[in-house]
Amino acid sequence: MSRDQSSLFSHGVSPGKAIEEDLPGTLALWSVEGVGSARFRALLKAFGGPVDVFKATEKSICSVPGVDTNTAAAISQTSPDGTGEKLLEKLQSCGASVVSIWDERYPHRLKEIHDPPALLFVRGSLPDVAEKCIAIVGTRTPTAYGISQGHSIAEQLAARGVGVVSGMARGIDSSAHGGALQANGRTYAVFGCGIDRIYPTENKSLAEKIESNGALISEFLPGVKPDARFFPRRNRIISGLSEAVLVVQGGRDSGALITAKFALDQNRDVFALPGNVEDRRSVGPHMLIKEGAGLVTCADDILQEINLSAIGEAGKDVSTPLPKLNASEEAVAKYLSFDPIHIDQLTREMDIPVNSVLADLLGLEMKGWVVQLPGKMFAIKKN
Repeated sequence: MSRDQSSLFSHGVSPGKAIEEDLPGTLALWSVEGVGSARFRALLKAFGGPVDVFKATEKSICSVPGVDTNTAAAISQTSPDGTGEKLLEKLQSCGASVVSIWDERYPHRLKEIHDPPALLFVRGSLPDVAEKCIAIVGTRTPTAYGISQGHSIAEQLAARGVGVVSGMARGIDSSAHGGALQANGRTYAVFGCGIDRIYPTENKSLAEKIESNGALISEFLPGVKPDARFFPRRNRIISGLSEAVLVVQGGRDSGALITAKFALDQNRDVFALPGNVEDRRSVGPHMLIKEGAGLVTCADDILQEINLSAIGEAGKDVSTPLPKLNASEEAVAKYLSFDPIHIDQLTREMDIPVNSVLADLLGLEMKGWVVQLPGKMFAIKKN
């Protein structure tokens, strides 16, 4: 868009339309230090579009409620074309789109929270109006029990048509995304960094699968590095996208409890998974249960409590018969249960080469008998 078209935005054009017509200016304004969601919305409401904001005097910018002199000066010193074009190129290079709060694609549940992000950067497709989502969060250092339960409950939810939201961190987050994907369901990962950065890096393959079966979401511009300070902001989006939040495992100071607090502030339901009373990673969920969070042992505990109408019917067997196993696969299957076991322990107990065991595990997984969990853990798949 050429700058001589700026009059379009100050004469009745909606902010959403102005953003669509001037993405470089939008990104440049979003990049200005001090311009958060509230100020961004106030500026567009006052001036009509990004181009008009940049053409305004510092004095007129300061007249906008909530905008201070430092922010006004920073806006005046920003080059909308140079800055914005570079950011747009980065977005395009990673295949991300811009969804503003005025866009019909913007998640309606997220729009209801206090200070929703005015802009979302998205790789994939956001939940539609009819789709219901549940967030599953927890520690980055879970037990095998936590990984198994996070994976299983996510898989159950996804199989019932419910979207699974998490933060793609190591541990519980990754197991939740993996469970949803196992059921061929939809899952959504919210980043605490730029949409062009995969964090942690070992989740690149997982991110690609999520992008194809849901979306990668961030309010941070491309190039922004992961920072612990950003995770609370990410967490409010995780809960904001969801009907409820399930905390699987986490200590007393776990970030998962921050997500639970956001959920309560946003009038969302909170659930928690009980665990070993001697394990510090169960302290967080047990605290939440004592404070009134719903105790969860399966997906139905959540769905029934919040009267969520999902695609599947509770208790209905929709599975297809599983393929028969060969002799070596049967031998491996006898050593497996619903409790995850590490590949090293399995090979020790069977006393056969790891390559042979892995070949049979692959066969079992392809036939739908076994599920592989993060950390080279394997378990019988719950159907």
